[in-house]
Amino acid sequence: MKKHKIHLLAGATLCLMSALTGCNDSFLERYPIVSISPEAFFKNTTDLELYTNTYYTALNPYFTDYTSDNYTTYSDTYSNNNLIRGSITADNCGGWADWGTLRKYNILLDNVHKATGDAAEIAHHIGLTRLMRATWYYQQVKWYNDVPWYSHALTDTDTEELYKPRDSRELVVDSIMADLDYAAQHVSANMGNRTLMSKWYALAMQARICLHEGTFRKYHDELELQGTADRFLQKAVDAASEIMASGLFEIDKTGGVNAAYQNLFTGYSLASSKEIILFKDYDNDLRIRHGAPEQSFNKITSFSRSLMESYEYLDENGTAIPFSTLPGHESMDFVEVFSNRDPRMAQTFMYPGYMRPGVSTAYVQNMELGGYPCIKFMVNDAAQLVSSLAYTDLPICRYAEVLLIYAEAKAELGQLTQEDMDKSVNLIRERVDMPRIVISEIKDDPNLEAQYPGITDKALLQIRRERRIELVNENFRWDDLMRWKEGHLIREVQQGIYIDRFGVFDVTGDGVPDVGIFKDAESNTVPEAERGNYVFYYLESGGQPATISLSEGDHGYIVVNSEIGNRHFEEPKYYYWPIPKQQRVLNPALEETIFW
Repeated sequence: MKKHKIHLLAGATLCLMSALTGCNDSFLERYPIVSISPEAFFKNTTDLELYTNTYYTALNPYFTDYTSDNYTTYSDTYSNNNLIRGSITADNCGGWADWGTLRKYNILLDNVHKATGDAAEIAHHIGLTRLMRATWYYQQVKWYNDVPWYSHALTDTDTEELYKPRDSRELVVDSIMADLDYAAQHVSANMGNRTLMSKWYALAMQARICLHEGTFRKYHDELELQGTADRFLQKAVDAASEIMASGLFEIDKTGGVNAAYQNLFTGYSLASSKEIILFKDYDNDLRIRHGAPEQSFNKITSFSRSLMESYEYLDENGTAIPFSTLPGHESMDFVEVFSNRDPRMAQTFMYPGYMRPGVSTAYVQNMELGGYPCIKFMVNDAAQLVSSLAYTDLPICRYAEVLLIYAEAKAELGQLTQEDMDKSVNLIRERVDMPRIVISEIKDDPNLEAQYPGITDKALLQIRRERRIELVNENFRWDDLMRWKEGHLIREVQQGIYIDRFGVFDVTGDGVPDVGIFKDAESNTVPEAERGNYVFYYLESGGQPATISLSEGDHGYIVVNSEIGNRHFEEPKYYYWPIPKQQRVLNPALEETIFW
């Protein structure tokens, strides 16, 4: 197998991907991507490599958590947002899977027997394909629960299969496990420069999927599959353990306590990071860019008070304590909450005095979004903050997630020991010099107990908290709340920073007020000559509520008014998605999703 750099191009065609990897142009001249002839293709390992190279178009990093309790608001038309607004019905919903993607994977599997060449290399490409099929299929399971399983590429003459009913979740997930087992055994261990899918990525995906399936079955008693949960949790442990035992990966501490975490999301050379299992190598010269800095920073949402309070406080002895147990924490202002916190907070939340690249003054955030902007992906280059012009590398899969999977699965199995905690979660905390979690000394955390009222295992609560803050804005939070059956946290209206009174406030940390918040323009007490020094927000305009309010009327936490009364989560209905009515008309054998 050729060892080269793969640039993961979102939406790229086979032609463009081939140009980047130096493949045979004559093939492209003979067979366009839309009409590949299996009879003329799949002859050798070069053909297989050309085909599997196109899979990288489906692998993209994330830089948001979309709709979740990590955000104060979310105004985009993303499907999760539409769901909690109550605008999704079986009659109007779109989707029902991209079956063309599945067909693409099955075409190779149907024809790979024709290829000649090294058996191990052929098995590698089969493994890549089964890995991609498994991850594609599990996404459908997460959405629809039961789905039809197709192990070969259908044609328009396969009438019986085209019009078959759904297969059970059990059958489909067992088939996914078979694909993942094959991939973990046969995909090459070579990561190239960490832009190649490898055995380690296959194992990481198996661990990720098994954790999700095991916890989903454990907590979703409506499926009556609790008795099968431990099998998947153990497979998650086994897959994570194999990665951990390889000695190839470690938590990246480059840059020190106050920079190492954020460097993973703002640097240009993730190929050298031993934490990375797979990343996307963006390239300005090749115009392969992303919009993470601009889209995640103060644009359509801000982080929530709930997320802010998840970061521990370090007392005068350097002991980590839950922020929610700190006297007076409820009324701390924006500047005060950053004092003596887990260093990951100031590498994720915009802190007082933060200067946006290209600007020589401290940034004043948009209070109409809640007041806690994200800087996790903020590159130090103003030119990359416009539209989608950033070209920093971004992780797709990293070792920290594997360690969190290991710890959580162990805890869910009731097997977690201090040794397990030390070789997983505590290694992650060590990056930022946070004290070890000692299971026997874990303190009560009122916030965690309120968030997860059914969980009494203090170590498991700590693992959930660590997972939330370590993986924030990497697109895990919605899935986590779904598998834990904690949809109530999505239904709750989230709050922003604390405001103790109407008046003017310092949010940059220099002691000079920057922002004014008043009931209305008429009650603004700042002299006209001085008003140019502030950004003003009014809770009412013309006697009507404006964009934001305060939780206690004349003081309290910022609340985005459009969220009040507009977040819904029907239990257990919203843990699943409906099949569009049109699809059930086309195929009457498809029963609607449970609870829909």
